[in-house]
Amino acid sequence: MADSDEEPDYMSEEFLSSCVKEVRPGLVFKQSTKRQFQLEEQHRSANEKMRKLNKPVKVLEAEKREEGLSTAITSQNKGFAMLQKMGYNPGKGLGKTGEGRVEPVAVEIKVDRAGLGREAAVKDILQRKMTMLQNRIASQSNSTSVAEFRNRKKDEAVQKLTHADLRKSQRMCKVLDEEKSILEPAEPWFWPEIIKEPTSDEEEKEEDKEAEEKEEILEPGEQLELITAYLRQVHFYCSWCATKFEDDQDLTSNCPGATRDDH
Repeated sequence: MADSDEEPDYMSEEFLSSCVKEVRPGLVFKQSTKRQFQLEEQHRSANEKMRKLNKPVKVLEAEKREEGLSTAITSQNKGFAMLQKMGYNPGKGLGKTGEGRVEPVAVEIKVDRAGLGREAAVKDILQRKMTMLQNRIASQSNSTSVAEFRNRKKDEAVQKLTHADLRKSQRMCKVLDEEKSILEPAEPWFWPEIIKEPTSDEEEKEEDKEAEEKEEILEPGEQLELITAYLRQVHFYCSWCATKFEDDQDLTSNCPGATRDDH
């Protein structure tokens, strides 16, 4: 009989290898293949643990960094040993009378690309927010101011424009903040709200939080004023011009103003 008519050897290693499409633990024969399989399993396990943590890499890095900075140096540290030789005692202040600094100067690491002026801008926004809330409390005792406020609320056309401008500003604020690696908004409502399906425990916490912050909720017009100030001071961006300017001078020279009426 010719070779071409012979049936293949179904027990040969060549035939079995051609049949196996996926390597399973029970079919691993070579040590190198077994080691490769173990490494892949470890990698998959590590990825699964990371997904369960459900935290971005930047957040995990920040937590590790904070853990390292909050750990006090020991006597094994060369700098600490030098201080002890010069008379320093842990827990006591520096200087002859011990009235100096007790704890080291705190380290503040800048991990985003936000400008140094952002902190000043955020403080200014917070101060303006507190002023708005104080003015609201004062106006509630004045019947004339309340009447004016109600009349203004009746203007639905103005309210629709305000809501539209606010939503547009929130979207741009999130985009511009993320470009500078800013992980959290300066105010929760500076970014568009993400709606999630909360659990029963989260619902109770959310209700308690809403009850506590009920008096601090700003009107859409007040929110728009604050987020506009933030965008202009931190990002040199105008929502109505739809333009990001080079710097504050460029913004002041080429933008008509900070409100819709100015445009």
